[in-house]
Amino acid sequence: MSQLNEIQKEHLNELGLLNSLVGKRVLVTGATGFIGHHLCAALIDLGANVSALSRSTRDDGFINQVSFQRVDLRNQKSTEITIRNIHPDIIFHLAGLVDTKQQLNLVIPTFKNNLAGSIHLFLALAQTGCERIVVAGSSEEPDVSRFGSSPNSPYSAAKDALTSYARMFEKVFSLPVVVARPYMTYGPHQRTQKIIPYTITSLLKTIAPHISSGRRICDLIYIQDLIMGLILTGLKPGIKGAVVDLGTGIGTTLHDTVMLIKERIDTPVSPIFGALPDRLYEYPQVADIATTTDLIGFRPAWSLNQGLESTIAWYRSQIQEQ
Repeated sequence: MSQLNEIQKEHLNELGLLNSLVGKRVLVTGATGFIGHHLCAALIDLGANVSALSRSTRDDGFINQVSFQRVDLRNQKSTEITIRNIHPDIIFHLAGLVDTKQQLNLVIPTFKNNLAGSIHLFLALAQTGCERIVVAGSSEEPDVSRFGSSPNSPYSAAKDALTSYARMFEKVFSLPVVVARPYMTYGPHQRTQKIIPYTITSLLKTIAPHISSGRRICDLIYIQDLIMGLILTGLKPGIKGAVVDLGTGIGTTLHDTVMLIKERIDTPVSPIFGALPDRLYEYPQVADIATTTDLIGFRPAWSLNQGLESTIAWYRSQIQEQ
């Protein structure tokens, strides 16, 4: 179970926010997911009264420390009843279907899970009121600074529309929304279908991972840094309606990232680049960290090397226990 380290807590203290969550009713949707797991742990450590929503009932190791409810946000009525009963002060809305494949059969599932379910939540919160709702956007959303940029998957289209709806609810209905846009996040507990844990576990098992060309440039943020960014986004005053990038501001190709992992694992096998096709219409995804620092005082604490070493150590321990 992850908690913020002492350096991060001291940073919260410097900003006058260290005790801001003590006794607060905090709701996390998508609580059994990768990010939700780590966020719930940090919120508990900071003294919040945490309620967790998810469609699954996986035990994440702190089930007795949260008020856990199995709720499907696609059901508007059950969403309204749940929000009315919990009446949260702060909401971290992470629930959704995360699948960036460019497939026609993902249009309806991503619409229902990432957009319709979120609007049901917004409607419920507009009736009950709250102090802050942090909505998880995505680095997959189109780059508005890039001429002709448009969504390149059903997932990115749904997230793009979600950001628009969130900002509309803030402007028109005074819902205190902030959109937090996580960049490519990695760390312990992530499902092995994702590129970094897939590469790590494959190499640890002496299996050559099959990778695309690796030319894609991404901003990779370690999970503990992301959690710090989310908490700051949930607490910092005066940022309603903002879109906050949560990344490091450093772009790294997937090829270089995979090779950094390879260098840290003693194995005779090597990644096979070009074994998988590249996605269409890819462009570099790097966070605007300067604006984020100005908005919420966020500064990443983990380098890519440190984050990869910590992540590899965790997956190695998991494999050794099997």
